[in-house]
Amino acid sequence: MRAPLFHHHLTIPLPHHGDCSLLGVTPEGHIYVEEIYADDGWLAQHCYASDGDLLRSVDELEGQNTTVQPLELPDDLITPKTGWHTMALNFTGARHRGMRVNERLADLVQPLSIADKMALSGRLKLQPMQVVGVAESYVLAEIELIHPHLFLTCRRIRFAYALPTEQIDADGEPYDYDTLVIYALHLFDLTLEEERPLSTVLDDLPGLTRPMDCLLHDNWLYVAEGGSAERSSSVQVWRVEWLDKPLPPDEALQKKIYG
Repeated sequence: MRAPLFHHHLTIPLPHHGDCSLLGVTPEGHIYVEEIYADDGWLAQHCYASDGDLLRSVDELEGQNTTVQPLELPDDLITPKTGWHTMALNFTGARHRGMRVNERLADLVQPLSIADKMALSGRLKLQPMQVVGVAESYVLAEIELIHPHLFLTCRRIRFAYALPTEQIDADGEPYDYDTLVIYALHLFDLTLEEERPLSTVLDDLPGLTRPMDCLLHDNWLYVAEGGSAERSSSVQVWRVEWLDKPLPPDEALQKKIYG
C-alpha cells in the first residue's frame, strides 16, 4: 500500500463569489468549471489550461447576456465521482430551523463531543454550548485514493445550534434553533470502525474554506472552492505524491497529507 501526500500547486481565481463545481478535466489537463452566483443563480462556465490561463468562458453576466450557450464539453472529459462508496457519511436529521423541545432536536442530530464543540465554535462563530450537533451531512464527490478503502471526500455538513432567545421567521413561525453549513475535503477510511472527530476531519487539507467539488486525474487533485462576500471562488490544484512505503500504523490518518 502507498500513502498519498498532497502539495499545493496552483490557485486559479474565478470571476464570481458564489458556488462552483468541476465539470471535468481533459487528459491533457484542461479544467472545465461552472459557477452559480448571485441571488438569482446566474450561470458562468470556464475552461482553463493546466497553467491557469483562461481558454474559453461564457457568462450570463447577471442577465445582461441573454444569448449564453453552455460550453461544448469534450467527449474524453474526466468527471467527478459522486459519493457512492462513502454514502455512509450521508445523514438527514433535523429541519434547518425550528423549536428544540417540540421537535426533540437532541434526538434528531448526530451528537458531538465537548472537544468537537470547542474546536468547531471558532469556525461557526458560536459559543461551544450553542452547538447542538450535526443536522445533515452529504458527500458531494469522492475520490478513491487507495483501493478499496481510503477515499478523499468533498462533504457538506450542516450543524444545528441553539439561539439565546426565540425568534420569528418571515412566515410568522417561531424558532429557537438554526443551522449553519461547513464544507470539508477530508480523508475517509472505510476500515475504521468509528468516524474520526469532526474537528480533526476539517483540518485534513489546510487552507480550504468552501471546498464544493473534487477530482483526481494523473496524480493531480482539483478542488472547486466556493467563494464568499470577501473573496471570489477558485480552483485549487494539488500535486499528489505517493510514498513507496506505508506510514506507521499508529500515525494519525491526517498525517498522510503533510509533506
